[in-house]
Amino acid sequence: MSYGRNILPQQVIVRYLYTFNRQLFRNEKHLNIKQYQIRSLSFKNRIRVESEKLNTAPVEFRPNLLHVDKDVDDIVEAAVKAIRCTSDVSVDPSETKDPDNSKLPFNVKPISNIELKERRLRKQNNTVNKYDLTHIKKNIINPYIQLTKPRLTMLVMLSAICSYALSPYSASMSQLACLTIGTTFCSGAANAINMGREPDFDRQMIRTQARPVVQGIVTPNQAFKFATVIGVAGVGILNVGVNPTVAFLGFSNIALYSWAYTSLKRKHIINTWVGALVGAIPPLMGWAAASPLTHPAAWCLAGLLYAWQFPHFNTLSHNIKNEYKNAGYVMTAWKNPLLNARVSLRYSLLMFPLCFGLSYYGVTDWYYQLDSAIANGWMSFWAYKFYMQQRITYSAEIMKDKIAFNKSMAIASAYSRKTFWGSIIHLPAVLILAIVHKKGRWDWLLNNDKNDDQNVPKHQKRLE
Repeated sequence: MSYGRNILPQQVIVRYLYTFNRQLFRNEKHLNIKQYQIRSLSFKNRIRVESEKLNTAPVEFRPNLLHVDKDVDDIVEAAVKAIRCTSDVSVDPSETKDPDNSKLPFNVKPISNIELKERRLRKQNNTVNKYDLTHIKKNIINPYIQLTKPRLTMLVMLSAICSYALSPYSASMSQLACLTIGTTFCSGAANAINMGREPDFDRQMIRTQARPVVQGIVTPNQAFKFATVIGVAGVGILNVGVNPTVAFLGFSNIALYSWAYTSLKRKHIINTWVGALVGAIPPLMGWAAASPLTHPAAWCLAGLLYAWQFPHFNTLSHNIKNEYKNAGYVMTAWKNPLLNARVSLRYSLLMFPLCFGLSYYGVTDWYYQLDSAIANGWMSFWAYKFYMQQRITYSAEIMKDKIAFNKSMAIASAYSRKTFWGSIIHLPAVLILAIVHKKGRWDWLLNNDKNDDQNVPKHQKRLE
């Protein structure tokens, strides 16, 4: 029984015990309430009683006469005789349908030997086999997959693949496979280290309470060992299967996320800008797998992923800013809410010149500006609404009125959610549109007879 705040006052408890538990002192029935209160002081553990309903479920009776194979009726009769050894209980025979149970304060549910055997068989069949595939998947595979933050890792991997696909140089399937596996392993290692370092803080937030390290399914040391294995494997695959530049970028991403970003989260709001750098590295990895990083389009793609982090994360953190604050994470959402909204709008608008750069430097055609402007405009619109509402919320006039402040904050939270979900759609839309509008993609369909060298960058011709 747990003892919380809802404990009855002492006088009420004493009357409760006096009324319903008189048999504590059944040999001294002459005691009154006052005397009973005095005598009850030696029963401190019994006085702490919560107002809970009595359990009136039928009591299972298992006879100890197992050496005799009796019928159910005989077992019930034996049970009644066995329980009647207590002469103090009394039930009016008119209140029960069964006269044999007239002396019982509860119902008896008999269990036959056949049912006992069936229960033993079910228990043996339900015994968990540690080598069973279902058990291995549930208790070993799934927790370690959760350590990698699979949705975030999938996003990182896709951004690297899209950048590789946009490269003007030729690609190979083996190189693409190594880039995919290596990037996935590096991202998973960084996330596993992050989880291993923050279980005490993640335990205080609703969105992170289900993580395997927080629940104790995986220990921090196990998370670190797992991160070491897949991290070394990921960097090695990138070094051998792609090139040393990509391997170095993969290692840098692990260090930035698991050490710099994770440490700064509890010290300064600059952590968001450092975390955005982590998101900008995978596009550079995908581009460096086939093309030199001196090409300006590579930095346009990296800037696109860098800028996208702010409307995405700032609006996410706005709705759970109190959780971040209580957990000890220093985030802009609660340190400076107006700056949080302003940064979201600023980087949303930055998407327009970055997409323009992809067409200007010959990676996409100019039709890409029309399609990407729709996606960029949609997210920027909600970011603008979010920022303007925050300006109203934290104005001097509104902050003086608590009711008006709460209403304005509710509207701002609605705009932040729309911006967040808009960012979820925005990033894949912009990257997929860039691949669709890659320069020279539809030349075969338009029967373009021009010289193919016109679509090849000058620096590539010099290399050839």
